[in-house]
Amino acid sequence: MKHTLTLLAALLLVPLAALHAAELTLTSPRDYQVVQRGTPMRGMLKLAGQLSENVSGDAVVETRFVGAPSDAAWQKLNTKIVERAIASVIEVPAGGWWKLEVRVSHAGKVLASNGVEHVGVGEVFVIAGQSNSANHGEEKQKPQSGRVATFDGTKWRLADDPQPGASGGGGSFIPPFADAVVAKQNVPVGIIACGIGATSVREWLPKGVTFPNPPTIESRVEKLANGNWASKGAAYDAFIARMKPLGPQGFRAVLWHQGESDANQKDATRTLPGKLYREYLEKLIHGSRRAIGWDAPWFVAQVSYHVPGDEGSEDIRAAQSSLWKDGIALEGPDSDALKGELRERNGQGVHFSGQGLREHGAKWAEKVLPWLDQQWTAPRRADGGTEWSTYEQLPECHSLGWVSANVQSKDTKSWNGVLDEAKWGTPDPQQVVGRNWDWKISDAQWAEAVKQEGEGKREEVKFDLWLPDDIGVVKGIVVMSGHGSGENLFRRADTRALAKELHLALFKFVGNPMQRGFWPRSLLFDHLKTFGAKCGHPELEHAPLFLYGHSNGTGFSAVFPAYAPDRVWGWVSMRPGITFQVYQPGAAQVPGLVIFGEDDPFLARPSKEENLAVVPALRKNHAAVWNFAVEPKTGHGPGEKTWPLVFSFLRHSFTARVPADSDARQGPVKLNALTLESGHLGQNWDPTKGGYQTLPVAPFGTFTSDKATASWLIDAAYAADWQAFQRDGAVNQPK
Repeated sequence: MKHTLTLLAALLLVPLAALHAAELTLTSPRDYQVVQRGTPMRGMLKLAGQLSENVSGDAVVETRFVGAPSDAAWQKLNTKIVERAIASVIEVPAGGWWKLEVRVSHAGKVLASNGVEHVGVGEVFVIAGQSNSANHGEEKQKPQSGRVATFDGTKWRLADDPQPGASGGGGSFIPPFADAVVAKQNVPVGIIACGIGATSVREWLPKGVTFPNPPTIESRVEKLANGNWASKGAAYDAFIARMKPLGPQGFRAVLWHQGESDANQKDATRTLPGKLYREYLEKLIHGSRRAIGWDAPWFVAQVSYHVPGDEGSEDIRAAQSSLWKDGIALEGPDSDALKGELRERNGQGVHFSGQGLREHGAKWAEKVLPWLDQQWTAPRRADGGTEWSTYEQLPECHSLGWVSANVQSKDTKSWNGVLDEAKWGTPDPQQVVGRNWDWKISDAQWAEAVKQEGEGKREEVKFDLWLPDDIGVVKGIVVMSGHGSGENLFRRADTRALAKELHLALFKFVGNPMQRGFWPRSLLFDHLKTFGAKCGHPELEHAPLFLYGHSNGTGFSAVFPAYAPDRVWGWVSMRPGITFQVYQPGAAQVPGLVIFGEDDPFLARPSKEENLAVVPALRKNHAAVWNFAVEPKTGHGPGEKTWPLVFSFLRHSFTARVPADSDARQGPVKLNALTLESGHLGQNWDPTKGGYQTLPVAPFGTFTSDKATASWLIDAAYAADWQAFQRDGAVNQPK
């Protein structure tokens, strides 16, 4: 009996999850859900679920996608279980259907698992208007691809007609249209159907918007005491309620097909003049964009057909086309041109026959698909300039990590730093850091390694170029690894203002094959040449470069100039993840700035002393024209006070290195060489003191401390900014 009680007491102390498996209920994604992709090859999927009981606080959540092009390996999510709830956002490859599997484990034991059989990442469309946007066609349609799903606001299902959320019980153009998108884009398509038969644009307006005359059907409008009419807002509210939960950029576009109930009404007082149709539809477009929080694209079809003999209203058609011409909406198909046997009842009705629905879907695809192809690469206006983008699938053999594993020398002894041995405290105290990054790897060595080892798996890399208006000849290019803060730097208004002032282009890449550094160096020049051809600036191929990399992006910004020093006027390493990447004697004569955060955990690994010794070592051993700064009370990410120092270094190094009369249209620009004596020196930040420090600066010739290891500052103005940054944490602050 005593042993029984002891066992019972022990069992009561064991967590329930240790005795039997918990249940995991997934609320997102739903089966057959389609998520709008954000790039040609990936999208972000919201994962949400609930466990039936408590589990250990350090339990691990893992997912995998079976059927996806990448290996179906379990991926640990960087998320915590809070009050039994799981919430995360997962990057998923475009395509599908994929099978999602989720498991929760602790100490190697699976506590709970669940899955979703069909998950897709592709294109999502909202379709609205009146009956010919809804389910009023003569023959129900069914997607032939098996990769089109529709959402009723609660659940997803395959998109056989009738489409949930739209009026009518018949057929629609949606399945054949969506099948055409699947065939061209090779991704699933999701549909949010919102059409309401026989509706005027007046009925779709927000509540309280007034108009002088009512539509033919008055159930969604009301007469006011002053004789005017107003929308009750029901259709508008339902429309917004379907779109808003999808989130910003959560669908590709609205397809609007409506106009019959505003054109040529039997009671002429119910007909809407084209001028007012344009005004109200524009009000609906702008109002809905504000309500959902982003500028969703709209396609507007030409729609005014009724029956033979009443085949269109030029007034309404002109109003619809005016929205395209003014850039408020995109051009949809001319559905008034679909007549005869393409209409119901042997051509006598307003709705489409089965053949007509298929033709209508094809006409929509003819308008949408070319535009869709351009979404990734078409130039777009931004911040007083123009942006271009392109995407490529590049193999991992280009990446710094692959080169480190397959090509580099394993010598770690040639580093002339502070400590005899570099060891990380976690996770393995015996893990020795490879400290010598001066690999001297030629393109031929890299190519031979690729030949022997294979390219490896491919991943998506996105390239972005921004040019200010009226730039004339591009004088230089700021090239940024998008890793870490590079994405923000590329889009900052002050970055773009400086680029406009100095006649610079901004270029950014993000994606594992390149963002932490890459081989061969020609990979960058090839893409600059391609972009130069696209934007009409062939000088991009030969323009001098300024490089920026954050964290392990230092593998680009510090390593690249060691291989192409004649093309780079300056470079920045922001909070290097591995400071030994900076050890690049080949880049010694290219002005460099390394910025540390005092409280950055990476600065303390293996030690502050060893990391801070890298720049002085290059200064002493190779007469490097480099400097470093330490930003007190900051961690791994730069703040608003950091950027002015970066911009100061960019500006002054550009002035010193790039000849004023240079013209990259004639070929690579010969950069000005610098001498040590032409610059200033600054006493290095002292880690034993920490915090803000007043560091002496002086011209090279009059500097009284150790000239061999002090930070080299390009001119007096930059020296003043550097000193202010170390003293005050901000550039140009009063003493």
